[in-house]
Amino acid sequence: MNNIKEAFTINDLENISGIKAHTIRIWEKRYDILQPERLSRNVRLYNNASLQKILNVALLNKHGLKISKIAQLSEEEIILKTREFVNQTFKNDKALVLLKLCMYNFDTSLFNQIYAEQLQSKTFSEIFIELYIPFLEFVGLNWQTSSISPAHEHFISNLIYQKIQVNIEKLEWNTKEETQETYVLYLPEEEMHEIGILYFNYELLLRNKKTIYLGRSIPISDLVSLRKQFENIVWVSQFTVSPKSDQIAEYLEQVKELLIDKNNEYWAISYRMDQVEINSEQKALKTFTSIEEAIKNL
Repeated sequence: MNNIKEAFTINDLENISGIKAHTIRIWEKRYDILQPERLSRNVRLYNNASLQKILNVALLNKHGLKISKIAQLSEEEIILKTREFVNQTFKNDKALVLLKLCMYNFDTSLFNQIYAEQLQSKTFSEIFIELYIPFLEFVGLNWQTSSISPAHEHFISNLIYQKIQVNIEKLEWNTKEETQETYVLYLPEEEMHEIGILYFNYELLLRNKKTIYLGRSIPISDLVSLRKQFENIVWVSQFTVSPKSDQIAEYLEQVKELLIDKNNEYWAISYRMDQVEINSEQKALKTFTSIEEAIKNL
């Protein structure tokens, strides 16, 4: 926990809140919205309290409250206004802001509250596609720019992971496998980003598909025995960090070993697929740039 980020630059605040750094500077100068620690004339550092405040201010401002009015509120009144606003109508943009607060405060209770309120009007599929996917994209971007720590990412990712597992378990008790094909889901070696492929397993079970979920970092050689044991296999994998972009085409050549049987298919999911040249003659190989796109193909 020593790696938890406690000091943020103005660029961090821009990335996290969506408020331009130039605007934050104007708000500071004109309205004294934040009081950063000034290391030099051009360098400011902000603490967690400042981060939480700018998220609340951004939410109120985005939904019609003028910054001049917000500036007249005390710290406690801003928090109260934010809570009142959120309780009125629980839409996705508000939920995304709350998830940010949940992540930065390591607040499991708030996460469960957000989830419970979303379930009142949405299916789990809608919650994941409309809320969790955009939020995870936000987390990924800010992790890359060091605006959040690995501890924050792991905390929120594990909470989402748990919700997927709970919903999968519910389906596994009731699923009637009605299809001839078997979907084998796995991640390549050194690939550890599991949430997307796990959620895809949920969508398959939701459609009464037979699945075998193998999880992280599986060598192609370990899959050959399954090819011999099952017929009509649809192999499904997702590439987030592995293989690297310049190695994806080579990797897809290697998986041809899994497609020797004429009824087998291979589905590769990666946002980087647009950057890869695929042999169009390999009809058993299907590529998708997102989990949502692959779901539409079911």
